[in-house]
Amino acid sequence: MSDTRSRGIFLTLLALQDSPKHGYEIASYLKERSGGFFSLSFGALYPILHRLEKGGLVSARWQRVGSSKEKKVYALTAKGRKAIEEERQNYDALAGAFAKLFGGKA
Repeated sequence: MSDTRSRGIFLTLLALQDSPKHGYEIASYLKERSGGFFSLSFGALYPILHRLEKGGLVSARWQRVGSSKEKKVYALTAKGRKAIEEERQNYDALAGAFAKLFGGKA
């Protein structure tokens, strides 16, 4: 994925690969797991989630989270899991090409 929007889509899918999450959990997961390298603002995240839902890569449902009000929780669909696998293959190819350029072995 070459542009920033596509990277945000892939990161959002990766955040959902282990379990369903609501928006704040997705943003926190990405920031925490990447050591702060990746972060998505809510202004960027929610349009991505709506696009993924519309495209059938995630499903969403309202759920009571803890003792707070209901929150929209997102989960990967089979189509979303397939998209992650395809992007992992692209990433592996990209990383291998960079390794060759840097003089390493792929």
